[in-house]
Amino acid sequence: MSTPTRRDGTGELRRQEHALIAAATALLEEGVPYAALSVGAIAERAGQTRTGFYQYFRDKRDLLLAMTDEFVAGLFDDADHWWSGTGGRAQLHETLRTIAAHYRGSRILVRALMEAAGYDPDVSAYWTAAIGRFVDATRARLVRDGLDPVEAGELAEVLVWMVERSCHLLVLEDDDAGDAGRVDAMTTVWARTLSLGP
Repeated sequence: MSTPTRRDGTGELRRQEHALIAAATALLEEGVPYAALSVGAIAERAGQTRTGFYQYFRDKRDLLLAMTDEFVAGLFDDADHWWSGTGGRAQLHETLRTIAAHYRGSRILVRALMEAAGYDPDVSAYWTAAIGRFVDATRARLVRDGLDPVEAGELAEVLVWMVERSCHLLVLEDDDAGDAGRVDAMTTVWARTLSLGP
């Protein structure tokens, strides 16, 4: 299962967008908080002008959401391993491990996204809708496995948001020493709740 991105352009458009995204990412990695990130600084780092920035993005929120589109699309690909399959605990564990690794690799973006979602209702609504797509896909898998649709919907929402919050907390730490234990714990909760086999 895949999810469409907000931008499907190719060629020069995509190259310039990626240059701006890379510039914003570099500034965030250097410790600039998202709230303090300016269009001028992003454009300068990318070798563009402020006017040039606005040819590709409406504002820095638009850029953040474009960055998040790519992150979410990758997570969908990760999760599809379990959604589309019929495997039990082992397949689920591998899926959750991959998702946690994806969060870990995108931790700078996740931190900026959560920062912005805390005070920007549009970013918060965007992220809630994105997670809602994961809930819907998980519900579909649970219904296919024989659960009542209403129960499947409730369980899917709780389990998916548990993973979202757990992975968010995970990437607040730069050290990945606790990642494997967190994945094991999430797997245990899902497996016991859903009575998954091996």
